[in-house]
This record gives sequence, structure tokens and C-alpha cells, in this order.
Amino acid sequence: MNYQAMIPLGLVLAATSPLYGQATAHVPDPHCRPAAHTDAPAVLRGAFQVLGGNLHVALHQRMTDAVTQDYQSDRTYPPFFLAFFNRESWLEPATGVARIRGRVVFPGSDSDVPDILSSANSTFLMRDTAFAPAGGMHGEGLLLRALDPWAVIADWIAGGGATVEGECPVRDYYRTMLARSGPYGKERLALDRKTGLPVSLARVEPHYLWGQVAVEYVYSNWSEERGLFVPESSFRIVDGTPEVSRSVSEFGPAAPDSAPSLAFSDTTTRMAPAVPDFLRPTPPDSVRVAAGVRLLVNRGYAEGVVFLGDTLYLLDATQGEERARADSALIDHLFPGRHPVVLVVTDLAWPHVAGLRYWVARGATVVSHRASRAFLERVLRRRWTRAPDLYERRRKGTAFSFRAVDDSLSLADGKLHLYAIDGPSSEGALMAYVKDDRFLWASDYIQTVRQPTTYLNEVWGAVHRTGITPLRVAAEHLPVTPWSTIDSLARVAHPNS
Repeated sequence: MNYQAMIPLGLVLAATSPLYGQATAHVPDPHCRPAAHTDAPAVLRGAFQVLGGNLHVALHQRMTDAVTQDYQSDRTYPPFFLAFFNRESWLEPATGVARIRGRVVFPGSDSDVPDILSSANSTFLMRDTAFAPAGGMHGEGLLLRALDPWAVIADWIAGGGATVEGECPVRDYYRTMLARSGPYGKERLALDRKTGLPVSLARVEPHYLWGQVAVEYVYSNWSEERGLFVPESSFRIVDGTPEVSRSVSEFGPAAPDSAPSLAFSDTTTRMAPAVPDFLRPTPPDSVRVAAGVRLLVNRGYAEGVVFLGDTLYLLDATQGEERARADSALIDHLFPGRHPVVLVVTDLAWPHVAGLRYWVARGATVVSHRASRAFLERVLRRRWTRAPDLYERRRKGTAFSFRAVDDSLSLADGKLHLYAIDGPSSEGALMAYVKDDRFLWASDYIQTVRQPTTYLNEVWGAVHRTGITPLRVAAEHLPVTPWSTIDSLARVAHPNS
């Protein structure tokens, strides 16, 4: 995966794997009972006062978020690698505006992330010395706010429309349950009856691969200092699986002369939650590689299409159904007529397989590494209940046709070869070689030609192991490049080869 692109702020996907089960809304327990207090605005104001919401300066916190990277780990089952975000935040109680800065550590990288400025309605990123609107990051802004109950209560008070549903069992005790229409639809907030402190926030969020996920934010290990209450532990739990674990190490009133600016340059902007920019299915362009070989390229990902005989071979299907539909229209223009379709899935990072359901619904045969089958079947089993996609609508009449690759597989009478890359960091991944055009599709495993990388070296090693002789290569984040460039870089690490 292109980690730098995938984690610009750290939680860009706002997504975790629903390993089992189906996303559902947090439904109150049937043993709920009438609430003692039914004035929702008053309950919320009381909760904010208990937190310490009469603070006249910003609330300052330091914390670390451990974020599961299941969507791009080297396996589709635990253990997954983690990204650790050391964050510093300031929140203005009167407005609910928050500013967060931090540094991320994950395998092979340790870097600062841009400051984010957020409210319930909009998210801005620091660009040079000024903040710029960042609609593509508003989903992450909302996620970060949901991890902080101070921001949650501020947003519920400012948004209005909350009602009291009753008193319901949540985490072993009866809690006052509030409901409202939030950024993703209905959401429920559980408040402790004894203290008024927030216990959990639950809602269903859309997801580009799973359709929808049931998300619960849980606040625990409360600590009090100088009249301020903060949970020293917060969690984001998705379909029952923890995704984010936050530990707060320090909190208190910010010194007035040390807090950064919390002023929005545009207080009227109202953003809708959206997928990050790299997942946005902007219309693809066609790049010619050879007479029967094209790349389909947009700002997020390149894909390949190879026309051999009477069959179209698609090299990966990224970003989701909207991208797949645009790809299909472009392919119809490039290679008119009705043709059998074979989708080659080269690796299983979630954004790379988000178009799978569309092409299976269209009758495509799927070819991938043998180890991929169980995960691809899980993607297809997932029920899209909130916004049924094409596969969901055609599920009953659609069969999954799968061909497995072990070490290699020859297609199109030997004109297209698939090979397992099989390096230490690329087990389960494939590369594709168009023999007559001497063109190599390197999946996601060559991302840069600025310097040698482990991924690049593993593809280079697989090429030498299999004996193929590419002239050009391309990948999901790499334009068409002479193979000699790759060879020169790899020989820096392998001078005796």
C-alpha cells in the first residue's frame, strides 16, 4: 500500500473490518424504561456543566491513538499492524471548535501530520500558514470529534433536535438514552444517570467496501482535575471490533498565551461527510500502453485493461461501484462490443478491491491468489442494507466464479501470465505480464522510482525468478515507466546480480 497516501492524517478511511456479522444500528434494549428527565436540552446542558463546560479558555489535551490498519495490513486476519498518533488538541467550549496536531508512527515512517481545525459542520487543514477547506477530510474530522465527549456534547447542544428515548442498559448500568439526527442519520448518546457524564455514542456509518458499519464510541477511565472531567480512555468500536484506542496522558485548561488560534476563516461552510480524496471516483482517463493494453487512471488509482482474443482482462478494480461504472463506460468506448470479462485481483488492500462487487454482478470471472478467496467471498457475503449496490440487487441470480493462482497462471493462450511476487512483504500478491507487449503490471508493489524500496526490490526479484523480460512497467501509483529504471534502482541493493 502507499502508506503516505493512505494515512495523510491517520484515520482517513474511518473504517475497520467487520470480520463477522452485519452492521446494525444501536437498538435500545427491550428492557428500556421511561426516563426520569425528558427535557433533552436540559440533560445536555447538565452534562456539559458536569464536564466543566463553563471553562473560559480552551481545554488542552495530549493523547495517543492506536489505530488498527486492517484495511492495508499484509493479511486479512489478525494480527494487523497499528499506526500510533501522538496528538495535542485544543477545544473551545463555547464554540466547540477543536484544533488537533500530531505525529504518526507506523511501519517504516515517523512524520508530522497537518493541523486539523474542525467544528460539527466543517473541517479545515493547515496549508502553509493558513487553513483551507478540506471536505474530503470532514469524515475524519467527525471521527476525531466523536472520540472526544467534550466535542460530542457541544455538537449535540448546538445542533438541536435531541430527544430522550428512555433509560436503557448500556455497559452494565441503566443510562439516559438520547437520540437525534446526526451527520450520518440517527445516532444515540448514552449518559450516566448518576453523574451525567457521557458513556457512549452509537450510529451507523456508510462504508465504501462493507456498505455500512455499526460504530460505537465508548468513553471510560474518567479523571477529574480542577473541576474538569476527561475520559483517559476512549474507543471506536466497529461492528464489535475495536479500531481505535485512545489514551489521554495530560489535560487541563490551556494557558491563554500558548493556545493556537481556534478561529475559522469561514464560519458558514457546511460540509457533508465524504470519502477521502484518494477514494473519490473521479472520471478515469485512458493511457495507451499498446494496441490492446490501456491504463485507466484517475487521481487516486491506475488500473489496467488488456484485450486479448475476445476477452477483457481487468487488472484490479479500485474505489468502488461508481469508479467501476466509469471504467466500464470507458472500456466500452475503447473496446466496443460484448466481451467476457476476467477481473484479476492482485492484492487485497480494501480500496484496491472495492470494485469487486460491481464486476461480479456483471458476470466477471475473478482470478486471484488462492489465499485471497476467503476474503473476497466475505466481501460478497456482506449485505448492503442502507444503500443496496448492484451486487446486492442481483445477489440471488449471481454466482461467484473464481480461479486460483498459486505460483503462476497462464491466460489467453499464454499471452497473459500471472505470477506470485512472493517476497517477504508481498506474500499473496500477484503481478501480471503481457508477453507480446513486454508490459508488466506491478500491482501496488512499485510506488516510487525516486529511490530503491523493499517493494520494488521484491518485484525485481520476482521478475528475475520467473525469467520474464519486461520493457515497461506500471502500477496503481506508478505511471508507465521503463523497466531499465527499475533495474538500475534494484541493482543498487543487489550490486552482484
